[in-house]
Amino acid sequence: MEAVTRMIRVTFWGHPHAKGRRVDDDKRDKAEETAAKLRNRWGAKAVGRLGSRQQAEFPHLPTGFPALDEALTIGGLPRGRISEISGVPTSGMATVALKIIAQDQSQSSAGGAIYIDPGHTFDPEYAARCGLELSQLILVRPYDIEQALAILADFILSGGVSSLVFDAPVSLLVEPQPAQALSTNLGRLIAPLSQSGCVLLFLTSLPAGSGPEMIKNVVSPTGSGLEMAKSVASPAGSALSHYASVRLHIQRERWIYRQRDIRGYQAQIAVVKNKLGPAGREATIEIIFDDEFEDKP
Repeated sequence: MEAVTRMIRVTFWGHPHAKGRRVDDDKRDKAEETAAKLRNRWGAKAVGRLGSRQQAEFPHLPTGFPALDEALTIGGLPRGRISEISGVPTSGMATVALKIIAQDQSQSSAGGAIYIDPGHTFDPEYAARCGLELSQLILVRPYDIEQALAILADFILSGGVSSLVFDAPVSLLVEPQPAQALSTNLGRLIAPLSQSGCVLLFLTSLPAGSGPEMIKNVVSPTGSGLEMAKSVASPAGSALSHYASVRLHIQRERWIYRQRDIRGYQAQIAVVKNKLGPAGREATIEIIFDDEFEDKP
């Protein structure tokens, strides 16, 4: 039976010297020693006392879309955690990811930015239009999924990556062998990722008109916003549904015209899952083809 590594959140309720409660010093010291080891292994935010937990904001990377940052509560995508954006092709998923990398590159303290492209669909010209400095981006085009996951692990373990986008093909989520490999790798990376400060973002490309066999949470196809997101954002067997702290679903709503020409489109992003804030929020953004990206007024 395969061993699956899971993060265990431990919180000490109350203070050891609280009124009416006496704790043996030796036991308390052992508990503190164990807590220190757990913090070292799983990250400082995994274990702590409620009374002493600092209220500092969670380390994050702004997405470049203020409305989305607000919907995420903490101001962007969390560092040291796994995030996911799902959507059908042409939904704007890749554009949002490129904008996020551009935001990371614009920060003077940012480390390396990586884009892993198993499907070999990365368009350098369009990426440059989205604001990316191509000379500062490492593009990885692996031969197969096994190599892609191995390269992912190497970069995370190096500790020198600030943002990494993994453009996941559908086969990684629905075919048994690749899906199992993804689950195993993510379980092993949770601890080093939490200490790296890296934003690890998966792009889950869903085929247009996905059938019920690929859907975990099925709701009425006539719904919109979050209701529609729940119906298409959770492919059966996806390890991301367990390991991701933030799961977003993007859906194109309408075209934006300038006179008779298509200027861009309006998209809605639903926060399907959020371990760092309330899920269920939505943000509407505009993706404009003349290099402008806006929130809806």
